[in-house]
Amino acid sequence: MTTISRFMDRIYLLGAWLAGALLVLLCLLVLYSILARLVGWFAGGASDVAGYAMATSSFMALAYTFRSQGHIRVSILSQRLEGAKRRALEIWAHLVISGVASFLAFYMMRLVIDSYDYGERSEGADAILLWIPQTPVALGSILFALSTIHVLLIVLFDYKSIDPEQGEAGGPQEV
Repeated sequence: MTTISRFMDRIYLLGAWLAGALLVLLCLLVLYSILARLVGWFAGGASDVAGYAMATSSFMALAYTFRSQGHIRVSILSQRLEGAKRRALEIWAHLVISGVASFLAFYMMRLVIDSYDYGERSEGADAILLWIPQTPVALGSILFALSTIHVLLIVLFDYKSIDPEQGEAGGPQEV
């Protein structure tokens, strides 16, 4: 499980780096749009592409953030429990988030497929085929679903998981 965890953690980190690069692109697109308005240039679909970059960045960062325990977690109840009750609560919570994330990933992919089948285009100045910007968002949601399933498997089978930040044995994932 350690080798797989390290491999998946590298993929999550790659998604986080991509998310960061997309945030830089978003900033550049906003600055370009502002500059274009000031000097009277036509900015085309800069605002639309900035929106696509923001959505993709958000979804690409979800997996890394979840795996590194960066999401807000409610642990008031789990901190009060010990032993089998705490483990049962953690398993239940990870089952729920894995189910929700998998549901999201499935329907994001269906959205991409439907947009492709119907040839849907954006209503902006660029009139881009919607499946193009939707695909990386769907991939980010799939990566997030994989990370939730990954953590669920760690909680189920490898309770002393590898902490992605430390690289050494750590405790269970907090709920």
